[in-house]
Amino acid sequence: MTPPPVTPRILLFVLLSLWGLLLLTSLIGFVNLGQFNIVIAVAIAVVMALLVAGFYMHALYEGKIVHIIFVGGIVWFLIMETLTLGDFMTRGWLPFPGK
Repeated sequence: MTPPPVTPRILLFVLLSLWGLLLLTSLIGFVNLGQFNIVIAVAIAVVMALLVAGFYMHALYEGKIVHIIFVGGIVWFLIMETLTLGDFMTRGWLPFPGK
């Protein structure tokens, strides 16, 4: 079974989309949206990462084991991010440093 080919037209469309998202990320940096600046920037970064992984790394056209590994990597990243943010948010709870 041969995987569906990724045509140069699709790759060009993905490349133009990545450039557009890069420009959007840069322009968002100049707009003051308060706390939503980082949320929007991370959301755009996630979309860009999914485009790269899906089309340029051919994750969309691989077998089930590659999908399992891909999802496992995302879950592991979310676990690590949760632990890091939990540590960062609770640092000022104790009145004395180190106790």
